[in-house]
Amino acid sequence: MDKNILKESNYSINKAVKYLNCGKLVAIQTETVYGVACNPGNIKSIKKLYELKQRPAFNPLIIHVNSFKMVEEIAYADKFSRLVMEKFWPGPLTLILHRKKSNLIHDFAISGLETIAIRMPRSKVLNNILLRFRKPIAAPSANESGYVSATDAQHVIDSFGKKIDLIINSGRSFYGLESTILDTTSKPFEIKRLGVIDNQKIENLTGIKINPFQFKSKDNNIKPNSPGQMLKHYSPITPLKINVLKPKHNDAFLNFGTKIFIHHKPSLNLSKKSNLDEAAYNLFDYLRKLDKLNKSRIAVAPIPNKGIGKTINERLHRASI
Repeated sequence: MDKNILKESNYSINKAVKYLNCGKLVAIQTETVYGVACNPGNIKSIKKLYELKQRPAFNPLIIHVNSFKMVEEIAYADKFSRLVMEKFWPGPLTLILHRKKSNLIHDFAISGLETIAIRMPRSKVLNNILLRFRKPIAAPSANESGYVSATDAQHVIDSFGKKIDLIINSGRSFYGLESTILDTTSKPFEIKRLGVIDNQKIENLTGIKINPFQFKSKDNNIKPNSPGQMLKHYSPITPLKINVLKPKHNDAFLNFGTKIFIHHKPSLNLSKKSNLDEAAYNLFDYLRKLDKLNKSRIAVAPIPNKGIGKTINERLHRASI
C-alpha cells in the first residue's frame, strides 16, 4: 500500500489532525462522498487544495463543524435556520448562513463572500477528526473539479495518487451523493443543490416554506454562494447520453432495473431491484468504472424521476452537458 494511504484507525485519525495543523491535505470519507479536508483558516492549505482540485477560485468551500457552538463562531443563525439544524444535523444537509468575520475562516476559503456554507456531518471518522482538531474543517469532494465525485478511497487514489498528503480508507460512503444545500440567507429558504434530503421533507419536519431546486440552463451565477452551481459537473471523460433505451455497439451501458432486457456488453446495473437508494449508492462508482473502458459513449437507461431519483437525474443531466 502507498505510504499516503492508511486504513481508518486511531493512528490515522491522529495523523490527519497533525497534518491539518501543518497545512496539509487529507482525504476523508463522509457519509455523502469522500472529501479533501484542509484547515480553512490557513491560506497556504486552501491554495494547495484549490490547486490540487483545479477548482475555480470563485467556487466556495463547504465548512464542516461538530457543534452549534462552532457554528456561532463563524456564522449568524436565526431561529428558523436553527430549527432546521436541530431537525437535520448531523446529516447530509448544508446550510448557507450569513458569515461572521473570524480567523477560523480565511476569505479565500469562501471566495470572499458574506455568506458561508456549513454542514455538521454524521461521518464517524470526520467527527473524530473535528473533535481532536477543535476547529472547523473545509472538505470539498475528493476529485478533480467537474469530474465524477469520489465515494471510495480508490476513487481518490485514481484522481490524485501521491499528490495528496494522506488518504484515510474508511470504505464506501453511505449515501453516494452530495449533501443537499439550503440557502437560509433569503426568504423563503431555497434549495441550491439537490441531495439526499428534499424540500418536502424539510417542510414536513420544520413547517418552514422551502423553495424547491430550480435547474439553471446557463452558467449565469457569476459568483455562486455554494458549491454544485456549475452547469457542467460530475462529468466522466467519456461523453454521456441519458435516457437511452437501446445502447449502440461501442457504448458502455449503465442500466437500471429489469425493464430493459438486454445483453449488451459492457454494462452495469445501478439496481436490478429498481431501488433508487441503491442506485444513488452505486452511481459515481459505476460511472468511474465505465469511464475507464474508453468507449465511444456511456449510455444511461431512464431513471424514475421521484425521490432521490430526482437527484440522480440532476447529476446525470449535468454530466451529459
